[in-house]
Amino acid sequence: MRSQLLSTPTLASPILAALLLAAACAPAQADDLDLPAAIEFGAGLEALTPAFDTLCESYDVRTLDPAELPIAETSHVQIDCQGFDHAGAERLAEFVFADDQLAFIWVLTEASEESGHLSALSNRFGAPTHDTAGFVAWADDHVALRRDIPEFLYYGEAVAPMYRGWFDQMAG
Repeated sequence: MRSQLLSTPTLASPILAALLLAAACAPAQADDLDLPAAIEFGAGLEALTPAFDTLCESYDVRTLDPAELPIAETSHVQIDCQGFDHAGAERLAEFVFADDQLAFIWVLTEASEESGHLSALSNRFGAPTHDTAGFVAWADDHVALRRDIPEFLYYGEAVAPMYRGWFDQMAG
């Protein structure tokens, strides 16, 4: 009887195999906090347009007053990308360019998602460098989660000192 049980395929075997395979592969998969590889901070609008064509269901290009963005000297452009797949949902992402260089990205979320996003960020980056009522930041990793307006913030190296200074000021 024992040999018959071991040699008889059952429905549980393929299901168990699939679950074990999925669990084994999970650590190798990128988490849903990763920005697409095509998005590169410092790149210009023309270079990133093909990425917007594939990553956004639709997008609008807005030319704004450079005076509204302290890091911009000559131009301030924002791409409003609808349907950007991030953190488990399709979202509005705002790609902000200063002087034709991608400086930072806001990805809007829902307030009800805050605890899950904070958990995912902490699992990925460890303890935050700053934790206030308005935001939680991982300044060493160039990412933050706003609490006052639910959204992720991702930013490039060029503006990292500015954001760290702002985080320090707001936390102090």
